Amino acid sequence: MKVLALNYITFIVVVMSMAGLHSCSTDYMAYDVELKDGIYFASDSLNYQFGMQKGEDFAYDITVNVLGTPKDHDRVFGVELVADETTAKEGLHYELSKSFTIPANGIVGKISFVLHRYLDPEITQRPFVIKMRLVENDDFRLVMGNECKLEFSDTELPRPRWWSERHFGPYSQMLMMDIYNYYWDLETTHPLLFERIVEEYGRNLEKAYSFPYQQEIAFIKYVITPAYEYYQAHPHPKVDLPDPSTLL
Repeated sequence: MKVLALNYITFIVVVMSMAGLHSCSTDYMAYDVELKDGIYFASDSLNYQFGMQKGEDFAYDITVNVLGTPKDHDRVFGVELVADETTAKEGLHYELSKSFTIPANGIVGKISFVLHRYLDPEITQRPFVIKMRLVENDDFRLVMGNECKLEFSDTELPRPRWWSERHFGPYSQMLMMDIYNYYWDLETTHPLLFERIVEEYGRNLEKAYSFPYQQEIAFIKYVITPAYEYYQAHPHPKVDLPDPSTLL
């Protein structure tokens, strides 16, 4: 009798457990069907530095993810600025895309920006912030991670040791990047010369403790002169290159 009673109790426990599991599974499926898909930022804080890139305007995308399943049609999600935490100004520091969409059959979308590097000189002194918040709509509900802060700046890199005001004028990071790019172009246009300079001064001129005077003629002809000609045609307040014809 004890064995029968024990078996009966075990049977009841198993049946109740199975019923509970079935109930939970059914409840979950019904609950999931009733809810809209969720949407959230992949990261709540992002930092962008223009650094040593060449250019004035830069495309930058912020990723949003869907908590749910793909659909066979495009879905629109809503975004708003958190005004009291945003220091960047649209049109001066950035441009923002006008539509925000999760593509058909996808679960990832993006918020697209164009960040302006040179319209406001203040960007070299301090970072600017864009704070965004996702907004619930007919397609999406809010879940965790519905706010994101993008901080960006163009803080000046320190003046390199090889910088000579006699050859380049007053230091600016923008001009330094142009000097680098004209220098790196030598790898394609004059590979043997570039190889010699790299051996002596380094690919990034990191071995140069002053202006590379051993290659002064090459620098004036292939680096300083094209930079000077460019800024004669496209003046910029940060650039005051000496006339290379006066350097020799």
